[in-house]
Amino acid sequence: MKLNLEDLINKGKSKSCLILGPGETMSEFPFKKFKGKIIVIGNAGIRCRDKCIPDYWVVSNNHFPVPYVSSHRKIINQFRKTIFLFSESTLHDRLWKKSVYILKKKLKVKWIFFDERHFNYNKCTPENKCCKYIKKNKECSTIQELVNKVYKHGKRAELAGSVFEFALALALILGFSKIYIQGVDLPTKTARNINEKKINDGSFGQLGYKYDARINPKILEEIKQIYVDLEKIITKQSSKVFLEDNNIFYYLIYSIVKKIKKIFLNTRYPFFKDDIALILRNIRLYANIAKKNKIKIYNLSKKSNLNKVKNITFLKRIKFSL
Repeated sequence: MKLNLEDLINKGKSKSCLILGPGETMSEFPFKKFKGKIIVIGNAGIRCRDKCIPDYWVVSNNHFPVPYVSSHRKIINQFRKTIFLFSESTLHDRLWKKSVYILKKKLKVKWIFFDERHFNYNKCTPENKCCKYIKKNKECSTIQELVNKVYKHGKRAELAGSVFEFALALALILGFSKIYIQGVDLPTKTARNINEKKINDGSFGQLGYKYDARINPKILEEIKQIYVDLEKIITKQSSKVFLEDNNIFYYLIYSIVKKIKKIFLNTRYPFFKDDIALILRNIRLYANIAKKNKIKIYNLSKKSNLNKVKNITFLKRIKFSL
């Protein structure tokens, strides 16, 4: 069932929430003691499946989970008590066409589309496929602008570099009085010897940050299989999109070049280093909004760069029942 982001304003007023990422410390949170709401990001929704049932799952990519992929949809539909929030502009930027039929008929969960780049309804430069899904009938064009509206704050966050920013924005929109953060490291450099194999086996993310591997072995194997299947799905969909946008001659050139690159070039994976300053600046803005509105934000991951942000308090350990 489709919901609107505005429907969530102040739904968590005077309550606590946890924002859970898939980082190294994910499993260290005392889930059994926690009585608040849980917001997961990335593939943390699967990794924590035997520990908790998330109330919200925030996604900002075009590879997993994708509601247009039947195997992903099967996973999504297992989380019947979870509200999924998909970045519509990221999902529909290049690979996937919007299908209202699939979204309304085949998704068995509550879901929300949000925008994070078309500020004031402006199109991308250059214009991208996502621009045709801009909805000018909405009061706020982006999730960042909705935070400003709720808190009557003049300055808004910029185009983001991490899905965590959207989860934090969501927590503010929901109006939680206490926000705990676990498993969100935002590293400035990749781990050594990062390669495609380590990414595909579920040990590392595409941006080079290390995932928590101290999880149920069956779940870890499931994640590995998802990555194996994902590579085939993305390759097939990329070729399909390229063929639709270009003629067969250019498609053949594209296929040959892709194979040559795979044989002769070593893949170098991007990481947060180039974006971390903007990410932390956006988070600092949200933390300032939180402080002005007497909202407490606690980070529980020792190595996280969130500890550099003023108005986010690092807790070495939780000594009380949440």
